[in-house]
Amino acid sequence: MRYLIMCRSLTYAQRAARVLERAGIGAGVIKAPAGLTGNGCSYCVTVSIGKGQGAVNILRTENLLQGKVYLQNIDNTTEEVRL
Repeated sequence: MRYLIMCRSLTYAQRAARVLERAGIGAGVIKAPAGLTGNGCSYCVTVSIGKGQGAVNILRTENLLQGKVYLQNIDNTTEEVRL
């Protein structure tokens, strides 16, 4: 399981991932799953289940939290969460 933090562009996702990496939180950038976006053009930052709240707090502080946060389960289903 992991968190998917939605971003509006690849540039913002990369910026967010760099900020998280500097804070000691491992983060990856992936194309958002098609079911989570209307046009399929969004990207998201992925973080492990144990680092989600910390990542969201850091991105809020840096004004980089732009979209919704989803929990992606082992079977690849997703559900929106509030952290």
